[in-house]
Amino acid sequence: MKTTSFYQSLFIRIFLILLGTAFCFWLYQKQNGYTLFFIGFVLLVLLSELYFKIKKHYEAIDRVLLAMIYDDFSLKTEKKQTDETMQNLQNLYQKLQQQQQDHESKEVVYLNILNNLESGIVILEKNTEGYWDIFLINDYFSNYFSIPKIHSWQNLQKMIPNLSRHIESIDFKESKSSIDIRLEGEEKQTFMLQTSKTQTLHKEYYIIMLDSIQRVMDKKEKDTWLNLMKIISHELMNSLTPIHSLAYNIQEILEEEPLTAEDLDDINISIKTIVNRSNHLQYFVENYRKLTMLPTPNKSRAELKASLESSIQVMQPLIKKNNINLQSQLVVDFIVNWDHTQMEQVFINLLTNAIHAVADQPEKNITIQTSINNQRLVIEFTDSGLGIPEEIKEKVFIPFYTTRKDGAGIGLPLSKNMVEMHGGYLIYRRKDHKTIFSIHLPLQNLE
Repeated sequence: MKTTSFYQSLFIRIFLILLGTAFCFWLYQKQNGYTLFFIGFVLLVLLSELYFKIKKHYEAIDRVLLAMIYDDFSLKTEKKQTDETMQNLQNLYQKLQQQQQDHESKEVVYLNILNNLESGIVILEKNTEGYWDIFLINDYFSNYFSIPKIHSWQNLQKMIPNLSRHIESIDFKESKSSIDIRLEGEEKQTFMLQTSKTQTLHKEYYIIMLDSIQRVMDKKEKDTWLNLMKIISHELMNSLTPIHSLAYNIQEILEEEPLTAEDLDDINISIKTIVNRSNHLQYFVENYRKLTMLPTPNKSRAELKASLESSIQVMQPLIKKNNINLQSQLVVDFIVNWDHTQMEQVFINLLTNAIHAVADQPEKNITIQTSINNQRLVIEFTDSGLGIPEEIKEKVFIPFYTTRKDGAGIGLPLSKNMVEMHGGYLIYRRKDHKTIFSIHLPLQNLE
């Protein structure tokens, strides 16, 4: 059986007040003053109690309504109410509270997805005046272009004018094209730009997505080469292993057979040639395997300055032999979190290339410097060599492509892969007649 509702209790109180009023009127006619005073006092108490009960009831309703209006779902409500209307209102409040929690959970998931995409995303929202405001900037866009998560389209126009001019030139319409954007202190980079519109019941959104074409091309090129290397490595190793083994066996057998000296010399020379070539091919395959089976970085804490100086020390004999002037301009020094062995190998590879580049030059200068740029640690290796010819500079990171007679062609590709496995990238550029190889690592590698 249901508990007496608010309206039933209200009816009983009003009935008692009316009955008491009629009784007071009768007492007045009978001129019974003492009883009239007592009943009048009781009526006053009943009226006061009725007033505060109604006031408390509507204040409770008002609190719940205001909480729903202002999306404040921290209000604690009673689980059981005697009033059915209040109970229904609390049921509605709890339902909206659950919907709000579900909405916030989905928002956290969607925001996490957007922030983990390796593409720059900006979402604009049209305001009531018909102008665009920034609704969302994901982490990748903010970090890549080194801008805070602002909300004004006008501020973004000042920070990335090329992008805003292009968007305004197409009148905020859907499109898919490429765009050149110059990052602060760096050369122009080409991005794939894709825009789209989304309309909700009361809002209009404009989605801008930017993706570095160089990054996409590098990834495709890397995936292609990795697949090719795995196939070649597998096939060559299957052939070379038995050849190598048989060659040594034949050599041992022939050395024991009673053959003429001339025959033995010819056979021995031939077998040595086979062994030589198999060793050469095995070395070739091992280089392939270094690229295809590069281990995951075993990161540990290390001093940036100490890591660079260690690599310089390894190359010091070759630097002295060639009378090279090496300068270290370590503007910043941090505790870094990386694979010391892999990064030292990268530094040695870049130093080796720089030494070979300046060895035959009248001015033999190599500079290593560090800096922070666009939320990244930048380590630059600069040399005064002739640089890489324009027609082949796009091939410097292709495995086994080399212009040196004694080069294997895996130093730069291996270095590039190692840097990328640390979340960074390795780029080449020519500036003021100097060759520069720059390592760019995210600040997450620093402590």
